[in-house]
Amino acid sequence: MLRSKLALVAMMALLSTGFVLSSPTPADAAKFCAQLRGAKASGEPDCSFSTLDACRERVKHRGGGHCYKMHSSPT
Repeated sequence: MLRSKLALVAMMALLSTGFVLSSPTPADAAKFCAQLRGAKASGEPDCSFSTLDACRERVKHRGGGHCYKMHSSPT
């Protein structure tokens, strides 16, 4: 009985670790930026969108602008 419980706990720990390691990080999730109409050229764009559709919805809701794919910086 103890051995089966220990095996179950070990398996759950292993699966949990695999899930955490394979999950995308929040930094990888944001791929699109919105530049709103009327925003200053020096203003920061909103680069918090994971899909182009979500970006377009925000731009439409806020009165216009454009969306673009975020360029990754070379490391």
